[in-house]
Amino acid sequence: MGSIIRFLGNPGSRPSVSQRAPIAGSLTEVEIPTKKAEDGGLTILDNSSDEISESEMGHVDVREEGAILTTHGFTGLQKDFGDRVLDKLVMFAGTQFIFFIMWAIIIVWIVLGIVYKAPDNWQVVMQDGQSLQSYFWDTLLMRQQLTSAHDHTNVCAVLRSRIRTFKKFGLSPAAQLAREKSQEDVQATSYEVQGALKDGKGELVVESWYDRLSTLASKLIGSLPAILIFWGGIFAWVGCGALPLATGNNPPFSSSNPEYKKFSDLWQLCINTATAVPLLICTMFLQNIRARHEKYITKLLAAVFDIDTEIEEHLRTVNGDFTTPNEIVTIPARDRSVFEKVIDVYADIIGTGVGLVIAIGAIAAWLAIGNVMSWSSNWWLIIGTYTGLIGFLDGSVLRQVYFRIVNQEEENYALMAQEDADLFEALGLHCPDELFVDHKKAKSSFSLKISNAINRACSSQLCVLASISTIIGLIIVASALRWSTTGQLICNTPTMIIEEFFLIVLIQAHNWADKRRRIDVSTLYARRCLLRSHLKGANN
Repeated sequence: MGSIIRFLGNPGSRPSVSQRAPIAGSLTEVEIPTKKAEDGGLTILDNSSDEISESEMGHVDVREEGAILTTHGFTGLQKDFGDRVLDKLVMFAGTQFIFFIMWAIIIVWIVLGIVYKAPDNWQVVMQDGQSLQSYFWDTLLMRQQLTSAHDHTNVCAVLRSRIRTFKKFGLSPAAQLAREKSQEDVQATSYEVQGALKDGKGELVVESWYDRLSTLASKLIGSLPAILIFWGGIFAWVGCGALPLATGNNPPFSSSNPEYKKFSDLWQLCINTATAVPLLICTMFLQNIRARHEKYITKLLAAVFDIDTEIEEHLRTVNGDFTTPNEIVTIPARDRSVFEKVIDVYADIIGTGVGLVIAIGAIAAWLAIGNVMSWSSNWWLIIGTYTGLIGFLDGSVLRQVYFRIVNQEEENYALMAQEDADLFEALGLHCPDELFVDHKKAKSSFSLKISNAINRACSSQLCVLASISTIIGLIIVASALRWSTTGQLICNTPTMIIEEFFLIVLIQAHNWADKRRRIDVSTLYARRCLLRSHLKGANN
């Protein structure tokens, strides 16, 4: 990642993640001993058997302002300057500033269309601009979801490392003696637990009108009615294609007049423009929702880390042990099919900056041939056709990769919840059932079941394969037409329609998955509050 040469030696890699929580307490800066010894009654364990070095594991920093910083990226390589720049761009893309810029562009484009009476080039400019925007936004969205999944895997490994220390130190006689306290102390923290559960309904915090607008837009766009309305509009457009449309300057109407055509280029341009504008708007809202979700989740996780550190320091103080290292927890890489590995290689090309280099080269080549093609409408369509075809493939890859990421995150948080349950049981402590959520047992409405079926179908490997086959077929057709305006529009039209559909499905999937994750982390925080109460007492 970062350096292209280094990346090309490691594309599509998804190595196992190993983490060891740092020792909490006053002696956190000491080096972990590597041989058995007895020093002042403190047990020092042999760590020489650990095959994974600290540098290989990397570091995880969960910050209160809402950011997770890791030294290694999702391909296992150490992050460099290029990675940090891309991560900053991901955050910047979800800001209100970008929101206002995009709307300003749309308003200026509408005004120019009114002034110049909506010529063909006016529509092509929007389609090209939107295709370029989606092309670059796909890089940011892919990187955002790959980085987020990697960060949360590391976080889960660190938290599970501490859970095992709690279990080991919490069962010692000294800890059991210190845990004997009045029921009032435990009861006193019930307000804190209930406060965590109050925020555990899965809703995002609304801080401004823009947040409120983004949340509403994501719910409306990512819904089954939106999908039905979208396809209803597409079928209506197909029907309109059978109506003769004037292609000249107000020619006299006659069904036999060659200046009236069915399924004309203008007919295709209209639907391309009609899908380009929503694509532009939807990507803005999706980026904002993702940024707000990550900020909300990370702030909760930062609070969990603080409580974990507090609990560990207390247990180490009670046991007089600040040298025994926390266990290394390894979350193994998931098994992948050969085609999934190929998909991940392409995902890395999109999400690591290599794709941006390719994009810049393609745009430079397009600009270079502008004068040769006399800056014609056909020239304008070229970049839209290229980015449209690539964006079409990117959309299917985004969905397939995200589907696997969601399943992995759900498994990681479920395993952590199970270790929490085992810890409470081992310590003989009661934890309410409402603090353990099983999403698989949650009741689903008929609409939700249909939407889930659509999501699964659109997230399959077969869907990606179908996208590749479609692109090859469109290229063959356009080549047969010598890449004329009609040939390029044939490439653009179906890809933009399906890309918009994929984006609706992606927003819908994000809404569901993000809400489940917020519930997972909220209940995790509530469990930590309760555990701290039991182990330390509310007044400590």
